Amino acid sequence: MFSKEIKIKVVLDYLSGKSYTSITRKYGIKGSATIYHWVRLFKEFGVEGLTNNYSKTFYDYSFKIKVITWRVDHRASYPVTAKRYKIRNPTTIWQWERDLESGRLKPNDRRPGKMTDKKPRTAEELKHLEEENRRLKIRVAYLEKLHALTQKKKNSQIKKKHK
Repeated sequence: MFSKEIKIKVVLDYLSGKSYTSITRKYGIKGSATIYHWVRLFKEFGVEGLTNNYSKTFYDYSFKIKVITWRVDHRASYPVTAKRYKIRNPTTIWQWERDLESGRLKPNDRRPGKMTDKKPRTAEELKHLEEENRRLKIRVAYLEKLHALTQKKKNSQIKKKHK
C-alpha cells in the first residue's frame, strides 16, 4: 500500500525523533504498529527490508532444520534467530518447529533450479540419513521438554518466594 520511498521517509522521521502521532497524521498511516514494523525491518535488513517484495520465499528442508537446530542449541528467541538467518517473520520459524513436531515438516520435492548432477542415494546412505533424522527429532523434543521443565521449576520457585 505504501511505496518504498514513503516507508523510508517514515522511518527517517521516526529515527530523527518525531512522534508516532505526527508521523501517522503526516503520511495517513492508521496505526503505530505499522511504523514499529517498518523500523524493525529497517534496523534488521536495511533499506531492502522496506521493499514491497512479499513474494513467498522458498526455504528448503535442510535450511529449516539448520535454523531450528541453531535456535534450540543456542536457546535463542525467534526474533534473534530470524535476524541471524535473515528471515523476515520470526513466526515462520515457530511454524517450522510445530510442523517438525507433528511430522508435517518433510523434505519437499520442490527444488530451486534443476539438479542434474545429483547421484541416487544407496540404501545404506538412506538408512543412515533416516537414523540421523530420527536422532535429531528426538534431540529437539528432549531439549524442548527440558526447557519446559526448567521454566516450570523457575515459575514454582517464584511462587514460593511470593508466598
